[in-house]
Amino acid sequence: VDMSYIQTYPTCDITSGTLLYVGDVRLAGRSILVNKEGKRFVEELERRDVISKAVTEQTGGVSYMFWDEASMEASGVKEAHPEEYERLIKEKHLVKADTIDEAAAFFGIDAETLKKTIADYNQYAADGKDLEFNKRGKLVAFGEGPYYIMVSQPSVHHTMGGVVINTNAQVLDKDGKAISGLYAAGEVTGGIHGTNRLGSDAIADITVFGRIAGEQVSK
Repeated sequence: VDMSYIQTYPTCDITSGTLLYVGDVRLAGRSILVNKEGKRFVEELERRDVISKAVTEQTGGVSYMFWDEASMEASGVKEAHPEEYERLIKEKHLVKADTIDEAAAFFGIDAETLKKTIADYNQYAADGKDLEFNKRGKLVAFGEGPYYIMVSQPSVHHTMGGVVINTNAQVLDKDGKAISGLYAAGEVTGGIHGTNRLGSDAIADITVFGRIAGEQVSK
């Protein structure tokens, strides 16, 4: 069921497609997403599918996440994921620079437009209202450098489709009848989350149906 549906994560590695935990500075509400032209194009805390679609419509199909040193420290992503941070720097997918101009130049982003975008965002933070995208949560202005920019793109994060199971985690055949001795749980199943899974809901899915499947098999 639902084999034609996938879920994408909007900020993944442009080479491997893996999820980037350094990018969680976005989830902390401490970064903005801009395009090659230096402009914001989406509310940074929107749904994954909304952001992913917006990214694919930008130049090169990528986004550039911008944040400052205070945001890096507040989010704790560098301390939590030091190996990923160093790898991104080495692979030139992330830059740390003393000025906005330097950071923008590294990726060929329009620096003047980016600086205006940041100035506008800082004003929104001061006013307490994002006039462009109505960003949720508390808006925090960007301050002194160093500054960071990370390039990323959407990638497959979860496959929505799979085999159909019942409440006992038994796999059903095409007629809806349980197949004796066959159980399934987790991402191999379909229909549990519909066509668009909510973040972290898969944890409950694999825990509950994994336990049920184990109990059934042990009988």
